Amino acid sequence: MSVESIVRAVIRGGLSGHRAELSANSAGDLLIANGLPPYTEMSRKGVGYATMATAAVAALVIRPTTVAALEIFNNSQVNSLVVDRIFSHNLVGVANSAMGMYAMVTTQKLAPTDAALAINSLSGKPIPTKTVLTAASATVVDNGWFPYGPFGSNVTITTPGPTLVADIGGRLIVPPGCSLCLHVVATTTGVTCTSGAAWYSVKLDLE
Repeated sequence: MSVESIVRAVIRGGLSGHRAELSANSAGDLLIANGLPPYTEMSRKGVGYATMATAAVAALVIRPTTVAALEIFNNSQVNSLVVDRIFSHNLVGVANSAMGMYAMVTTQKLAPTDAALAINSLSGKPIPTKTVLTAASATVVDNGWFPYGPFGSNVTITTPGPTLVADIGGRLIVPPGCSLCLHVVATTTGVTCTSGAAWYSVKLDLE
């Protein structure tokens, strides 16, 4: 027994609330074109934010364990932080050095003492108060650090050096009461960096 269904779409722009039936091609495929860059709708809703450390931290020469150069704690009771990207700027370069970013998401933990770093909206919306806390050079429990993004390098002494960016695209999610931790590993501790992240704060079913 077959069931015939009709799929309709609600159009946001133009005629507000206008409903239109959708049609498929000859193969029965429903083709959808967003028409806008990815994440436009999330930014439009005003749930996108970013923060970055203000002081440079010396890079590690080993894999991170119990210290995060930057900790971003999700202090919300209901929303998760869907990480869009992480980044780090090499402020003090060293000749013939290389560097890369590491990140991890902690299990639920106590909130850190807030360093009160600026948290900025990705669409000019007001910033929710204390839904995200930040901490620099924070002590954390090692829950599994992994490298993200390409390595950067300095052939000669360059101050500042390269900016590293890793597009996460939702591959990391920070549930309520957990933290996103960031650090940089380099060939020498003479390399110093400021790290940060951008995310979308949304309510998710994590079961």
